[in-house]
Amino acid sequence: MPDEVNRPEKTEIELLREELLQAKEEMAGLRLRTVTTLSGIDFITLVMVTPMVFAFVVLGVIIVWKTTSNPSAVAPHLDLILVAFAVFSNPVSAALGAIMQRYADQKGTGGKDKNA
Repeated sequence: MPDEVNRPEKTEIELLREELLQAKEEMAGLRLRTVTTLSGIDFITLVMVTPMVFAFVVLGVIIVWKTTSNPSAVAPHLDLILVAFAVFSNPVSAALGAIMQRYADQKGTGGKDKNA
């Protein structure tokens, strides 16, 4: 008789253990999705590209501001300014393209970095 009484409790305990294991697995999966890792290559890329992009944006803002505030002073030199801006845009575009390609490659491999 004691075995019959303890038997339902064991199954209930086993069910609770299974639910606990499932909850732990779900929590581990959520942790993996929320953790952001930054590899050394990503960090170096950000350190090198961020100032270049920032300078590009600032240069563009200055060009627009100076041209709209004093067009007669800027107009004779506008062709040189725009050539400099165009030359500066090539490395910025290439760097951003490399970052986006790396991001697309990471998404294609399920977020796992091939170089790490």
